[in-house]
Amino acid sequence: MNSKILLIAIAVSMPSYAFSSDVYLSLTRKAVTPSGYEREIEKLPVSVSVVTKDDIKMSNAKQATEILGGLPGVFIKKTGDFGRADVDIRGIGGNGRQLGIFIDGRPDKMGIFGCSVTHTLPMNNVERIEVIRGPESVLYGSDAFGGVVNIITKRPSKKLEGNFTASGGTFNTQNYLFEQGSKFDKFDYNLAINKRSGNGHRENSGFNASDFAGKFGYSLSGGAEILLGAKYFTGIKNEPFPSVAGTWNDYGRGAVDLSYNNTSGNLDNSIKIYRSFGEHRFSDGFHSRDFTDGVILRGKTNAFVNNELTIGADYRYQAGDVLNAAPAALIGSYHKYEYGAYINDEHTFFEKLTISGGARYNYDEFAKAIINPKLGVVYNTPGGTTIRAILSHGFRAPQINDLYLWGGNKNLEPEKVVNNEIGARRQLGGLGYIDVAGFIMKGSGLIQTVAGKNVNTGDFEFKGVESILSLKFSESLNGQLNYTYLDPGIYTTGRPGDKAGASLKYAKDKLNAIITGEYVGRYFAADNSSNRIGDHVILNTKIDYRLLRDMSVFAAVDNITGESYQLYYNGLYTMPGATLTLGANYAF
Repeated sequence: MNSKILLIAIAVSMPSYAFSSDVYLSLTRKAVTPSGYEREIEKLPVSVSVVTKDDIKMSNAKQATEILGGLPGVFIKKTGDFGRADVDIRGIGGNGRQLGIFIDGRPDKMGIFGCSVTHTLPMNNVERIEVIRGPESVLYGSDAFGGVVNIITKRPSKKLEGNFTASGGTFNTQNYLFEQGSKFDKFDYNLAINKRSGNGHRENSGFNASDFAGKFGYSLSGGAEILLGAKYFTGIKNEPFPSVAGTWNDYGRGAVDLSYNNTSGNLDNSIKIYRSFGEHRFSDGFHSRDFTDGVILRGKTNAFVNNELTIGADYRYQAGDVLNAAPAALIGSYHKYEYGAYINDEHTFFEKLTISGGARYNYDEFAKAIINPKLGVVYNTPGGTTIRAILSHGFRAPQINDLYLWGGNKNLEPEKVVNNEIGARRQLGGLGYIDVAGFIMKGSGLIQTVAGKNVNTGDFEFKGVESILSLKFSESLNGQLNYTYLDPGIYTTGRPGDKAGASLKYAKDKLNAIITGEYVGRYFAADNSSNRIGDHVILNTKIDYRLLRDMSVFAAVDNITGESYQLYYNGLYTMPGATLTLGANYAF
């Protein structure tokens, strides 16, 4: 209880922390995801967070999406330490159906349900993760209804590099990771193999999973390159109470993509073709196979002074076979397609004022045509404060399960959302910065099941404030705080109204250490603010010590105080108490 009072007091008195690249206080931080090309975050009208490889190293997260829980405006839904770590951004997620989840810009979605199977996204081979908080359907189409998560994988910088990590801990948890990469004159590659297993923290919560990921690059003349990416995951996860006794999910998911990128003078252009595929078997008898084929085209020009024009187009074909289901009438083959084109223009006036605007035309085989606009403004004041504002629209086309399976309705329209947002960022000299953003999102036409049929009926209005304070106390000590306020109206199920976080990181010589904390309050297991879930504070720590030039050992404790708490994920799941992880890493 004392830790809870302390964390709340700190979070209220100081605007906040984000466990992201902000730890290192770089004044020219950059991100690729918001524009499709590398840009300084301070020049973007959207709210963006970046998790770096250093953040990843000092995290004990099991899945790539789990680490995002430390960001403002982001909440992670889980059933335990392993398994799904589904992302909600500003209260929107829908088990990944309402967010764009990408790996190197490739959509990572299940072809039938349009969801992201987040426990197939381990931490191996990850360079950084970029997050857009709020709709970004102009650039990313139907996937980006509520926001975007882009997982960017590693590329080597030396002729030979890699690492081997082995760790074990509470509940017989074991994790083995091998990564190896090489960079030659024109060719480079990076490979990663990961094996994870454990008994789980409750009866019927064990897991056993393996993952492979690879990335290959070849440089051509004139600033062009070819990239090939591939991954495959296979794993079984058992789900504890309140899932039906004996529940298990068996997933096999993979993907391959081929990209051509070219930078020449004032022109940048790229093309990516991809296929993602998978096979799912569940303990209730459900069995399916699915795939998604797609192509993404993008081009940018700076031909005009202080102007950046981006155009793009994409096509996607989704298909799946339901091999077993209840009722048996659902067994069959299904497919759908959609395509879109967009334009986005950005112009800077007097080196201080940047105005951007764009629109997407999208056509879905069933939901038909939709036009999706956005308008943004960024103003950099002489005093060092950056003010930003954006009006952005988002949409989500109905997926195969909405159209054909339980309650299927082929006359569904897209779900729609409008986001109004304003924010400000202030640099505090060389000491850090403060960032505050407020938003109102209004959604309509949400697909819900009424009287056994899927219909466009749900409307919502979500309002909130996100704040961050990042401070550099010395060359070796950084601290951060954050606080997120969310008013989801009547839709309070699983959406915390208050979320605060804090971190303190020390790095000097051979020692790296971090302690983080999170408070969750006004948290309910039903709508209309009913069936309140107990508030909780979770404290975690990790210490990494370099014994030799290439060898380090680490220890991590999650939920240091053994706080008893629950998270909502289609039911209330009891989370683990204090857990210990010990491990070693050899880097070369």
